[in-house]
Amino acid sequence: MKKILFIAFVGLAKLCSAQTQPTDVQIKYALTVFGKSLKAHNLQDIGSMLDENFHVAEFRDQNLKNVLPQLINPVQLDTVYYSQIIKKNDRIYAQQTAVPKSGPKMVSWVRLNKYLMFERIGHFEQLMGMTDPIAQELLPAKLLSTVPIQRSSGMMFVQISIDAKVYDFLFDSGAGATSINKELAEKLNLKASQNKTDIKTAGNGGSFKTIDTLNMSLGGVKVLGKQAVIADLTGLQNAVGHKMDGIIGFDLLKDYQVSVNLDNSKMDIYSFGDLKNSYKNVLPITLSGNIPKVDVVLNVNDVDYKTRFTFDSGAGGAIYGNYFLNAYTLGLIDKLKNKSSSASMDLSGAVSKSEVGMVNSISVAGLKVKNPTVALDLPAEQSPYGFTQHGLMGMAIIGKFNILFNYSLGFIAISPNKIFDTPLIPLYALGLGFQKDGDKFVAKSVDEKGLAYQAGLRKGDELLKINNITPESIDQITQLLRTLSKNKVPLEVNRNQQKIKIELKKFDI
Repeated sequence: MKKILFIAFVGLAKLCSAQTQPTDVQIKYALTVFGKSLKAHNLQDIGSMLDENFHVAEFRDQNLKNVLPQLINPVQLDTVYYSQIIKKNDRIYAQQTAVPKSGPKMVSWVRLNKYLMFERIGHFEQLMGMTDPIAQELLPAKLLSTVPIQRSSGMMFVQISIDAKVYDFLFDSGAGATSINKELAEKLNLKASQNKTDIKTAGNGGSFKTIDTLNMSLGGVKVLGKQAVIADLTGLQNAVGHKMDGIIGFDLLKDYQVSVNLDNSKMDIYSFGDLKNSYKNVLPITLSGNIPKVDVVLNVNDVDYKTRFTFDSGAGGAIYGNYFLNAYTLGLIDKLKNKSSSASMDLSGAVSKSEVGMVNSISVAGLKVKNPTVALDLPAEQSPYGFTQHGLMGMAIIGKFNILFNYSLGFIAISPNKIFDTPLIPLYALGLGFQKDGDKFVAKSVDEKGLAYQAGLRKGDELLKINNITPESIDQITQLLRTLSKNKVPLEVNRNQQKIKIELKKFDI
């Protein structure tokens, strides 16, 4: 009988995938099948009914194989039944009552998608002594805190508190684990693992020592870092031009609904609940290694390619593509406009060189951004997991939107901000990279093929003035260079104790 029920459920799921929304009869049948499987401790059937993004607290993917038996098997249930079916957020919610053979009944909620796959089951969190997260979704969202965002090199920084002291962390949606600077970890006497662990990031990742649990807070809101990475962030800090005590991403986004408003440089942190918002453009996400992947459309030479990128606020550029993007677009490297070369740095400090150029456009949730730059990294040896995505989408594009992250419901919502219509400027064509050295700003890289070299700038030149302004940050330098879309930009540099004036010509886009 159990086998017949399960086969019927599989057929039901296939039928629902062929229609817009399941009927009430189909919903009740799916709930009945799940309830019987839960009572019978049928782990195989339960597993087959779970959505690919299903998780219990912080446990996902392979970890569920160990967690679910420990939650399900010890509880002897007399009956399981469902009531109060609610259709909301393009999902189906149902109240579940589980009556054990001894002890009080347990009331919780489940959430299903339109294919009748179970996305969350609040009963499991209750068994772990936690609050039912699905019940919270049905309540109005609560604003828990509002914190300022600082910008540098286009990227976002927030202040994280550890042991009542405040530190500067990069907000990086591509960070599957929290990172803390090695120097700070030593200062705080944080206990690290003896062995290094392989950590997968939106970049190349690497092997790092980790901290099992890192207690933090953001604007008074508790944030728990699991297996936080200890890394030397000095290289990234110098490249970005902003103090970087750590990097935070998934550990914040997994527990809260986060709204980023770049028009007023504020971050609002909400509980997972019903949040009335004006975001009309929604990106469904798939979490892989705690890193969000989104579907976008890349237009190359008037041909559309639907592709998948990491939504990575920790990347400064527009698009970083890999071997698979190049193959998928039938040789993108030969189709790039205004091609040049560039370099980028990952969490391990490794620098990779790329071919960089422009494509026609990228469409994100229906919003088109014209002339984005694409950096193609084509190493001789390819990543074995590259087929899950074609690259990264960074802050040059993400920074054109105000953003709402809701990992509980599996989406990122966006709306154009005040710089959405500002043209993207191909600063890579300058072949130039400044780095902060003490209180000085020094040209650390000047490509001989770049426009900056052709204008007379050389490696090691100290920037004294840009556009007749004494620079105060890397971000300010970047913003002033963006005015090349409208005007020429004069520079004054110190070279071997001599002041030299250089003029960068207006870009012809």
